[in-house]
Formats: sequence, C-alpha cells, structure tokens
Amino acid sequence: MIPNADVNERPLPPFEESKNFVMKYLFDNENHEYHKWYIVINENDEPMGSVWISKKNYIAYHILPQFRHKGMGQKAIKLLMEANPRKRYFAAVNQKNEASINFIKKFGFQPKGIIFEKITD
Repeated sequence: MIPNADVNERPLPPFEESKNFVMKYLFDNENHEYHKWYIVINENDEPMGSVWISKKNYIAYHILPQFRHKGMGQKAIKLLMEANPRKRYFAAVNQKNEASINFIKKFGFQPKGIIFEKITD
C-alpha cells in the first residue's frame, strides 16, 4: 500500500499544490464537479487539510499527517455534512487504506461495492 494514497493508489500531492489546483479549477472552470471545497484550518490559521463534496454527493478529505488522529478530520467532515445536508452521501476510499475505511465508518458509511479499473497504454 502506498501511504497517503488516493483511491487509485496514486500519492496525494503536497498541500500547496492541491490548494493551487482547487483555486484554479473552481474559478477557471464553471462546469466543475465540486459543490463545495473547504480548507481546514486550526485556531492558529494553519492549514490542516481540506474536505469537499461533489455535486453528486461524494465527500472526500485529506488531513495533513501531523494533524491526524486529533479529531480534526472528524470535526471537518461533520461540519461539511451539516453545511451541505443530503439524503445520501458517498465516499470513495482506497480499499487498502484501513485507517481511512475506519474513519469514514465512524459517520455511518457502509461498503456499497468495489470499483474496478483497467489502465491501457
């Protein structure tokens, strides 16, 4: 397993790179898939990660390693869901990332299926 990997097992980019992508993507692309994207900051205004929800109700999260296991991710997801109420939410999680699976289950998410992928040249 690749630590800190997305559902496709690609390493996640550094925070600043992600932030720059989000800012450009949201403002330069009116047909983007995201409904809301939030930067998670602490009481010292330090960025700790981000959470987002798509227009199709997929939620995702990335908390920087130094801020994990302190309840901040849980608080961020809870606030995201409160601010963006839906009847149904989805979360795509790398099936080898047990920490992320256990995390999302804390919110009542249940496994729904497995996504298969084929990469061609």
